[in-house]
This record gives sequence, structure tokens and C-alpha cells, in this order.
Amino acid sequence: MHARLLLVFLAVALIATACGSGDADEDTPHSTPEGAVVSWFDAVDAGEVLAASEAIHPESLALILAIENDITVEELADYLSHGVPLAMQSTYWTSFSQGFTDFANKPLSTLTVGQAEVFESDGEEFASVPISGGPGSDSVVIVRKRADSTWEVDMVASLGDGFSTLLLDLFEELDATEASVRIRLAYSEVVAPSMRAAMTDGSFGDNFAVTALTLLARIDEQGA
Repeated sequence: MHARLLLVFLAVALIATACGSGDADEDTPHSTPEGAVVSWFDAVDAGEVLAASEAIHPESLALILAIENDITVEELADYLSHGVPLAMQSTYWTSFSQGFTDFANKPLSTLTVGQAEVFESDGEEFASVPISGGPGSDSVVIVRKRADSTWEVDMVASLGDGFSTLLLDLFEELDATEASVRIRLAYSEVVAPSMRAAMTDGSFGDNFAVTALTLLARIDEQGA
């Protein structure tokens, strides 16, 4: 499993000095937006597969894996319904952690995580968590508040700038099969709220907004 696009997203957030990201409350790592991001970074580097995957929405993980790898529509539909196989998760996170370390000459968990800005989109709470590596290298991770008031990384929203076109391409390839119906449901329930949150956050600019609006229109058309 490759994590090429995810690596590109985070590569812009390299820090020039050895400032750690681990200032969050270790007892309740997902009780704050910043803690959710820090615990995700730490889990990926530590090889804690379940912790890394549990930091994000499971259907988001399936969708990102489908875009990053050669996964069939039938496989994606199965992963959306039953979860991504643990072995596949392990390979993916290992590839991501090692790839980032090779590229940046430092582990993912050394990234500096800034103070979150909480906002609302479609009646749900999200937060934009800055990752800064100095002038010209700012990035954000968008997190979503769960029903139990903890926070999870919203990978689809966070990767919106790089993944929106690919998400649109995948959606437009779906046909009338049962597997495609299952994927469309995930787009309606997972992708659409994430796209709206990313637009509300406003970090990605006009080109992203145009693609996101096109994707949302397609989702609405299919659901009509």
C-alpha cells in the first residue's frame, strides 16, 4: 500500500528545528483537536496500527486507500461496509511513516502542531489544526467532533486540495451495481460533509472550491 499523496500533503509542513508535537494530554489524546492530530502522528510512527486508524473515520480511510492504490469498486464497497483489512492498514501506515521519514529526514511525530480554530459546517463541529514549518510551508489538518465529544482526523477534508479531483473522478466512474450504490452512500454521508467543511475552512483556495462544488453537485444529482 502506497501513501504517495498523503506524503505530499504533509511534506509541506516540515519543521526546521527539533520542536516536538507531543504536548497534548496523554490521558485523553482525542479530547482536543490538537490532541487528535498529535496522537495520530505518534501512532503512525510507533507502528500502532489500530490507534492510527481509529484516529480517523473508518470510511474515510477506505476511500483514501482506494484513491492511493489499485482497489476495485467491489473491494472498496466491502471495505466501506466491513472495514479495511488489518494487514492492509498496517502496510499502508508503515509505508506512510517510512516514506515521510525518508523524505523529511525526520519522523512524522516531530511535526509542530499549532492551536486549533473550531468552526461549524452543516451543523457539525470541525476544527482546523495548523501545521507550520515556517514561511511558505503552512498546512492544516481538519478534524471533526464525534458524537462522544472526542475528535477524529477528517482525512477527506484535510486532503481536499489534493484529492478532490480524484474523488470526483472515482465518483463519475461508478455504475449501477450494488457496489457502486454502497460507494455513493459513502460519498453522501462522508465525502460531502468533508468537502463542505474544507470549503468553510477556506484553506485550499478557489481551484479546490470549484472542484468541490462540482463533486457536491454530482452527489446531490445522484441522491435526487
